[in-house]
Amino acid sequence: MTIGGAQDEPELNGDYFHLPQEHVVYGPGSLSRLGAEVERLNGERAFLITGHSLAEKTDFVARIREKLGHRWAGMFAGIRQHTPKSDVARGAAEARAARADLLLSLGGGSPIDGTKAVARAIEEADGRLLPHLAIPTTLSAAEFSHLVGVTDEERKAKTGFADPRLVPRSVILDPELTQATPMPLWLSSGMRAMDHAVETLLAPGDHPIPEVMALEAIDRLFRLLPASKENAQDVTVRGELQIAAWMSFFGEVNTAMGMSHILGRRIGARYDVPHGVTSCITLPWVMEAEAARKPAPLAAIGRRIAREARVEGESEAARAAAQAIRDLVSRLGLPARLSQVGVPHNDLASIAEAAYPPGEERARALELLERMW
Repeated sequence: MTIGGAQDEPELNGDYFHLPQEHVVYGPGSLSRLGAEVERLNGERAFLITGHSLAEKTDFVARIREKLGHRWAGMFAGIRQHTPKSDVARGAAEARAARADLLLSLGGGSPIDGTKAVARAIEEADGRLLPHLAIPTTLSAAEFSHLVGVTDEERKAKTGFADPRLVPRSVILDPELTQATPMPLWLSSGMRAMDHAVETLLAPGDHPIPEVMALEAIDRLFRLLPASKENAQDVTVRGELQIAAWMSFFGEVNTAMGMSHILGRRIGARYDVPHGVTSCITLPWVMEAEAARKPAPLAAIGRRIAREARVEGESEAARAAAQAIRDLVSRLGLPARLSQVGVPHNDLASIAEAAYPPGEERARALELLERMW
């Protein structure tokens, strides 16, 4: 952690890895550049992967197909929440049958992760890694990540893998496409982005560039999520939130995820809870617990977003940060307890066991799960 005053910090020392993402197009109406972007990626047979709702309840697929023209190769609209493994298998089979040479994803984290997994499955079958162009409609920021989460339906457990080559080569951030996203999903995915940013600051090691981006992301998300709730159709605010989500996961290959994400992955797949909602529940409690162990990064957050609290001292500022995030979840009208989303109290120990091996971290996780319930 490098934020908090250069005179108090040891000499910086570390590494930074760049993901092979080439191009981000952003702003209202940026979908109009889809055809040119597919051409830039040398795509001749573009195959779209999305979910049922966007395919059936919006005109987005028709608009994408029109812009692609002769480059349209087909679509798989069967990716469900948490990216079930069977959906990935079907999507890969249909993309191969369509002789796709480029993959498009449309939607939130599940279709985007699903498309990464489809790309890997096609490579394993045919020996060719197809380029991926992502068009997100939530704030999950999966389009900026090399991580892939897939659910094993039999075990109801989230598995996954990491492969820097699978990060989408291009991203189109068109805030106009987010207006069809249900408000609870939009806001909770914004809290997922908040979770990414906070965990960047809590990650061990020196990360001078991601930390600056993460702190700015936290400030913007804190201000703009309530504004988006108040005026759902404000495309300018939605576009700014897309940029904040990008900042929240900037260079994520360099920072390890923390307890909030680790517990959220186990809770989400097992109880079918959206990952944005798991972040609403886990993040404030993890921040509160970390305030004593890692006060400096949380104090930086507290000074930035809890201005009205007039905090004094590092410990007070760190605790104010956790409380400010808890208050934000309440203002957004999102779930704050595991008991609100159908997690049985009797299962808390098994969640901790699935997340951590025996030891201190498992004990800490169980204690926090008790508080979250």
